[in-house]
Amino acid sequence: MTSLETSGDTAGMPVKVKRRVRRARPLNEFVDASEMPEEAPAWDSEAESAYASLKDLPETSSGAVVHSNAGADSLYPRERRTLSDLESERYTPTYDNLDADEGNVWNESVGHEPVSYQDYMEGSLDVENPYLDASEQHRGVRLERPNTGVHLNNRDKHRDDDMVHFDPTEDSPMHEHLESFPAFFHHPVSEYGEFGLLSRIYLELRQLFMLLVTSVSLGVIVQLAIIHYLNPFRKMYSKSRTDTEFEERITGERLSDRIEYYCDYWGYRCEEYTLVTKGGWILKAHRISDPRRRGGRGYPVVLQHGILCNSLFYFTMEERSLGFWLVDQGYDVWSTNIRSNYGAGHTKYSRSDPRFWAWGLMELADDLEDVVDYILEQTRHRQLAYVGHSQGTGTMFLALSNGKHVSLGHKLSSFTALGPAVFPGPALQRFPFRVMQRLHSRWLWSLLLGVRDFLPPIEITRKLLPAFLFGHVAYLIFGYCFNFHDHNWVDRQKPKLFRATGVQTSSELLYYYMHSFVFRGCIFDPTKTTPWFPRSFPPLSVMYGTIDSLVVGKPLVDRLLQYESNVELVHLLELQGYEHMDMVIGVDAYKLVFPKIKDTIERTRDLEDSGN
Repeated sequence: MTSLETSGDTAGMPVKVKRRVRRARPLNEFVDASEMPEEAPAWDSEAESAYASLKDLPETSSGAVVHSNAGADSLYPRERRTLSDLESERYTPTYDNLDADEGNVWNESVGHEPVSYQDYMEGSLDVENPYLDASEQHRGVRLERPNTGVHLNNRDKHRDDDMVHFDPTEDSPMHEHLESFPAFFHHPVSEYGEFGLLSRIYLELRQLFMLLVTSVSLGVIVQLAIIHYLNPFRKMYSKSRTDTEFEERITGERLSDRIEYYCDYWGYRCEEYTLVTKGGWILKAHRISDPRRRGGRGYPVVLQHGILCNSLFYFTMEERSLGFWLVDQGYDVWSTNIRSNYGAGHTKYSRSDPRFWAWGLMELADDLEDVVDYILEQTRHRQLAYVGHSQGTGTMFLALSNGKHVSLGHKLSSFTALGPAVFPGPALQRFPFRVMQRLHSRWLWSLLLGVRDFLPPIEITRKLLPAFLFGHVAYLIFGYCFNFHDHNWVDRQKPKLFRATGVQTSSELLYYYMHSFVFRGCIFDPTKTTPWFPRSFPPLSVMYGTIDSLVVGKPLVDRLLQYESNVELVHLLELQGYEHMDMVIGVDAYKLVFPKIKDTIERTRDLEDSGN
């Protein structure tokens, strides 16, 4: 075991920070008490009591502390810490560094004045907690809150209180019985049987009726969205950090839905790969590299998009795009797609066959094992880093959970979850989603919303309207439905963003979201106190916005800290005033979020895994 030392200066006082490292996997930072200046803040009585309670925890024969909420078999993974370790960290303060130029608050080795524990717990001080509770201190992780420049009122600061609560009486679609044709919403397609001439005619008539209903409904939503946008009393946020030069420049880009175009335009190379899953679905992945860089490809990083998006989502911010930024850091970037994206098909079923669209979140989670195996085979690495946004996080959480693809965790060096889709947000309880939740019957759902792709009028409109006009119309629709604001967006990039958003997806997938995810309030059962995830779960970073209306991240963080002792946490990043997509397309995401993603990758990857 080795150690790295860095030094800083705090009001003229040198402070040393040690980081313990095991095989290129740095563990949690701590400040050695023997090297602290005499002015180090002492604990008050309540914090002292919290620490003292640790001494009452049982110890194993080796002296390792067992967490009070877990049994002896649930020791925190990858490091067994004794009471002597905790004693050496007894006077570890929390540090915040305020960058005078950017106003970013980070967890660095710069001290601040002691803060009353009681004042913090009562919420009278708007500061980070310098007295971590016993579980956080034992886990060695804290919630980071960088300064985003967005000022919120008290209600917006507590948006997580509006989360949808878990309903244990709601059945999961996995446990429902398969209904008769044509409600093909349960997923073992082998049970559906074959189509005859009459059944196909009947199916097409129903699809025509669905097209009429959804076209009228979409027209109503567009009108409501325009009224909402023009409403002078609607809630608005002031622009966070205006980068005038970046926002007003003219790049000359066309509005394309091809990722290859943007790669060529900015001087990168894009290669398209196709892979076939065990179920026969064909998926497309885009591998991005920089031909100007000498040497081989770097460490593989997978970017997985969210719902109603495709792989282009990570490349719409010009040189500030997450995909391009990671390539510039030397990584081998793979931007992957779910089923049906970019016209991908199936080895047996045509895209007009309802069986092609018969999948939900569970099946997308199953595909991730095939995706990871394929990329590891192509790169000849033993592990890769996974970065997901929204649905791309929910599917990976499912894939890594107990009872699913447990071995998949050994193939990931890290998992970064941006806007994690584990707990639904309040926007999914509003119109039009509230109406969709009323369609409990699969037969009625299939009649009104079809058995193929979801809302086909959107795709028809995309093909008929000019890209610039479609982008602005889609912005109005998505802003109204998902309660999005644009205070963190670059205005001129809105039409380009909606070349990668609002794409075709399965009607069954939306049925799952409305009748399992929203009704049940979680993709798992949060009433269970036993861990959702096995010991093979990779190191995890979670980054979420405080005003995200589509999903909420704080309940997941609370769950991870309280019950998920098998998960090694790297970064927990709470971004004030950030919404659902701002972790990727926010105007300052490249300064606040991207470096944390890189740090997660570098702190967890095995340096000996260089590929062959």
